[in-house]
Amino acid sequence: MESLDAFLPFGHQALRHPAERRRLDAILLRWATAWQGPRRTLEFTRSHHGAYLHFNQLIGRTWCQVCTFHAVPRQGVALRGPDPDRMRKSHKLRRIPLDRSSLDAVFEAWSAHPEARPAGLAVELHLAEAPDEVWEAFLLEALRALG
Repeated sequence: MESLDAFLPFGHQALRHPAERRRLDAILLRWATAWQGPRRTLEFTRSHHGAYLHFNQLIGRTWCQVCTFHAVPRQGVALRGPDPDRMRKSHKLRRIPLDRSSLDAVFEAWSAHPEARPAGLAVELHLAEAPDEVWEAFLLEALRALG
């Protein structure tokens, strides 16, 4: 949960209203709590492009970034995933091929929601544009597909 604690101040800076900040706290706490286990990790990174909270999963013997929360000041918070690099990784790791079927299943499930925007080989969901029920559905669909 250290990664979540590191990300939250940046997420708060990206949102204007206290109600939006409380909503972000609730959504991220729910996601981080559900994303527990030896095959799952949270990772915080930061760059000139904003702050990122990565949700990683061990698939076979390869760690993959399933999705990422991205906070940008004055632009808001968005979720992007599953890993848009999954096709290249499955080709690159020939000795230990990545079974990307679970990531593809997450992509298909998330793409079916009208609130989801296409983002290359990933899907993007903005905090301000999706109700809490969609966030919960995204989480449950990811957990179901990833096992």
